[in-house]
Amino acid sequence: MKPVRCMLSKLEMMPGICLILILVLPLPLVAQSNPWPAWDADVVTALNTAADSEYLNEEEKKVILFMNMARHDGPLFAKTFLTAYMQENQLERNSYTKSLQKDLKKINELVALIPEEDLIAIAQGHAQKSGEKGTTGHSDFKKRFEPYMGKPYNHVGENCSYGYEQAIDIVISLLIDEGIKSLGHRNNILAPAFNSIGVAIRPHKNYRTNCVMDFGSMDRSAMNELPY
Repeated sequence: MKPVRCMLSKLEMMPGICLILILVLPLPLVAQSNPWPAWDADVVTALNTAADSEYLNEEEKKVILFMNMARHDGPLFAKTFLTAYMQENQLERNSYTKSLQKDLKKINELVALIPEEDLIAIAQGHAQKSGEKGTTGHSDFKKRFEPYMGKPYNHVGENCSYGYEQAIDIVISLLIDEGIKSLGHRNNILAPAFNSIGVAIRPHKNYRTNCVMDFGSMDRSAMNELPY
């Protein structure tokens, strides 16, 4: 079964478009190319915002880490992980990988995505339901997010990936976004407005696994909050 990806982003609950793409499943990133030494350990630790989450498994935590690394230093991510991934999986350079490299060169120190329990719960519910029913897409998007619109989130989006099990495959395939003219998955991951995230990876009836990423933008300023 070939993997499928689907994206939806909504601003103030405006209608969205669901896009699905079928890709050839890449081989997992193997150890012969090691991108990690180029990254400062303290920086990686700071970007690992899900490290202490009780609601995420290790692979889900890595999904958030890889997205944060791409958001923090796009040029370095392109030079290390993207280059290694393309080499290991024998991916040819095309218009999508070239545009990704170009886009990543513009990315510098975007705010890290922080896991939020409500977004995690939304992602878990959708991933579980999709997996059990064998469906794809963003069913009941408005219903699932409406209780959280305005407070705490003024902007939300969702990526869905099917058939990938490893975090590196999930994140880089969505960043490449091959076949999606709008580059909606990539845009969600690299959107400056997003600062909150929920991720869930669950079994899928037809695609073996599915991953749901739910993004949110919330006001994290404490200036209007009373300190006592």
